[in-house]
Amino acid sequence: MKRPRRSTCIVSLACALAPAACATAKPTFDYQAEQVRASAYLVGLGDVLQVNAWKNDQVSQRVSVRPDGAITLPLLGDLPAAGKTVIELAADISRESKRFFTEPLSVTVTAAEIKSYRIYALGEVTKPGELAPTTQVNVLQALALAGGFSRFADADHVLIVRKDARGVRRIPFVYSQVVDHGDMRENITLQSGDTLIVP
Repeated sequence: MKRPRRSTCIVSLACALAPAACATAKPTFDYQAEQVRASAYLVGLGDVLQVNAWKNDQVSQRVSVRPDGAITLPLLGDLPAAGKTVIELAADISRESKRFFTEPLSVTVTAAEIKSYRIYALGEVTKPGELAPTTQVNVLQALALAGGFSRFADADHVLIVRKDARGVRRIPFVYSQVVDHGDMRENITLQSGDTLIVP
């Protein structure tokens, strides 16, 4: 009966002397690259966009992205929009304007109403399922929208499953590293279609 107790004391002493060895290890992942890719919003079906062309009220319009993924602007006609960033779309509009103006227009595009943004929370959260926030959210915000962890959740082994043109990636999220140790690099902005899996 004494031997197990001695082993427990040895383990406790080891953790006291070297707490880093007993804590959840930091995952190795290029979070910065994922954050950069997610920072530029991807236009989706149903989104309402505000197009502003400097000194051109005719092209400056508020338009909706149709089910076929396109928008329609005066003079320029139909332009593909879904799947592009707002920066890419602004560049497309400026390039197309060369057909009608002596110099390309200076254009900015913003997402006035986000209606296509969908993320998913599965596993040990209070309210699993589809989430449809009206703005982009990060991991902690998504967990809050899903009602937080259930009592059985393993918060230090959350995965973000992301699929885009680069393929499928499983991005680790260690809750204690973010909340207890302030490692906010893991708290990335989620892309539409991302799935949070809480074991």
